[in-house]
Amino acid sequence: MSAARHSDKRERLVDAARDLFHRRGYGETSLADIARESGVPVGNVYYYFKTKEDIAAAVIEQHRAHMAGIAQRAETRPTARERILSMLDSLASDGDAVAHSGCPMGSLCVEFGKRDTALREEANRLLLRMIDWVERQFAGMGRADARALAIQTVSTVQGASVLALAMHDPGILRQELARLKTLVEAL
Repeated sequence: MSAARHSDKRERLVDAARDLFHRRGYGETSLADIARESGVPVGNVYYYFKTKEDIAAAVIEQHRAHMAGIAQRAETRPTARERILSMLDSLASDGDAVAHSGCPMGSLCVEFGKRDTALREEANRLLLRMIDWVERQFAGMGRADARALAIQTVSTVQGASVLALAMHDPGILRQELARLKTLVEAL
């Protein structure tokens, strides 16, 4: 089997798992569901991943890479304020998906937070990295309260995501992110 085909099937499995975990939750998704959604025969799943936890770890890594990409794009902005605003704009663009299935990272953190596994720590690092990045931006703005502002920012994003999901209204997330942008612009 060529490396490209191997990579393609593995990627399809991770993409399918990410989508299913987001829409249904980790606990409600089976390896058979992931295989069916990816188009990879269920017997072949074990060639790429020994357990569902291994697939979840790959999904967490994919979320980390996605957030790193958002941060990297934001880093092209000349000021810390503009970088935070860019990050908020990126998050607002996912409003429809969040209103339908919740925040993909936040949902994983909540679900794994209820389990005593190494995945809990890995999922938590997703939000901690986000907080750390936002904190560095606020510190770059000369804010002595950078950590508190970063926690407030990420908390607002996550809280708005929960409300958008509960009310199936992407406008809630967009409204709260716009409010956050106004607050950041005023600092």
